[in-house]
Amino acid sequence: MQKGFVGVDIGGTNTVIGLFDQELALLEKRSIPTLKPNFPKKTDNPKEFFDVLTQEIQAVIAKHDVINKIECVGIGVPGKVDPENGIAINAVNLGYQNVPFADEMERRLNIPTFIDNDVRTYTRGEAVAGAGAGLQNVICITLGTGMAAGIMIDGQMIAGSDYFAGEMGHDPVPGNEALCNCGNIGCLETIASASGISRLAKEAIQSGKTTILKDVAGEISSKDVYEASVKGDQVAIGVFKEVATVLGFKLLSATYLVNPEVIIIGGGAAAAGHFLTDPIKEIFIKYYINEKQPLIVTGELGDSAGLIGAASLASAKKKEMKNA
Repeated sequence: MQKGFVGVDIGGTNTVIGLFDQELALLEKRSIPTLKPNFPKKTDNPKEFFDVLTQEIQAVIAKHDVINKIECVGIGVPGKVDPENGIAINAVNLGYQNVPFADEMERRLNIPTFIDNDVRTYTRGEAVAGAGAGLQNVICITLGTGMAAGIMIDGQMIAGSDYFAGEMGHDPVPGNEALCNCGNIGCLETIASASGISRLAKEAIQSGKTTILKDVAGEISSKDVYEASVKGDQVAIGVFKEVATVLGFKLLSATYLVNPEVIIIGGGAAAAGHFLTDPIKEIFIKYYINEKQPLIVTGELGDSAGLIGAASLASAKKKEMKNA
């Protein structure tokens, strides 16, 4: 029997489970619905989801003949997470509040289980096996429905004094009047996110600008804006330019604070590639006075980053346990 690790990446709609060997090579992965039977009510015990997740993890490890050989389980959980005590403090989109996530899963599986915020596990994945491989100082942002960052300094993930490090999506942008889901006005993620890109495109159409985005049936997505940009649509290109400019200056401030070797842009909107990264690079060339510029790249692992990062978390915790 071979030993290994389990990584779990919990999303608002689906949860992905991965079985990894000692070298963090993926042996199998499967996706299950993220059960939220009481949503939007808040709960400290999502029992139904715990039960199903336990059954699916056990099924995966049984299939590969590694029962009792899984050394640790790592789980990426959305929202504010206390990784030291394994508690999902607040996951708005899941209805979690003060859920003792690690303890509940460890009790069910009888395997040491550790959790962290999903953006931090995403960042860990890219740092271990993706665009930041081999580097020790990394900022990784995810642009999806919202926007957040993971920060690694000298090889250590930064959670912050209250586990809120990286929530730069709620840093206000002067002059921005858009309402954020958090209830505040002008948050960065109302611009720098997939939903922000969609909103800006709609506003451009409503203002009467000439664009092929007018021909999109239904809701305009960030993918639609990207495809229009590839076709040379100047309005679509302008949307990405606006997003990248606002985001670029926020990242510039973050870079002056922590001096990363690489800034990785991930999440669904990162598919825009150079339409996002080129304007950000221009800002850094003009305003970042350090002679060594950070690499500014899009992520390499896509949806697998969070899963690999969760398994990497499990592996790192196992090493800590051995050295304790």
